[in-house]
Amino acid sequence: MFRRTYKVKGEDVDDFMVMQDFAYHSYISSILHTFLFENGYCKRKLKTLKMDWKQCSKEFVYIQHLMFTQRFFLNLEVFEATNNTQNIRSRFFNSKNELCAVVTTQLYWVNNNYKEVIIPPRRVLRSFVD
Repeated sequence: MFRRTYKVKGEDVDDFMVMQDFAYHSYISSILHTFLFENGYCKRKLKTLKMDWKQCSKEFVYIQHLMFTQRFFLNLEVFEATNNTQNIRSRFFNSKNELCAVVTTQLYWVNNNYKEVIIPPRRVLRSFVD
């Protein structure tokens, strides 16, 4: 499990000061970039390996809304991994440690030259399993 703390910003909310769907997805992308960076895979290194990752949401469950300026933390956990895809569960908790949303995402790896799904090197996969 990987965890980071964030704060809901003005560009993340709608007119009612509630965090919008796109913001949840952007925070998931941000934590994935941070996770890969801390495991030694920055954007530059992935570019030299001629690979990148793509994500698609499979399931999005709201429990309660996150509001403007509210602090929250995001847990990232891999619950199923195959050779070329990883299923990731992202859980959003407010500052009171109450569950606010759960997003299940499928992460897959793409060859930058041919734009096709590939099996990443084992050392990349190991960072998701460990």
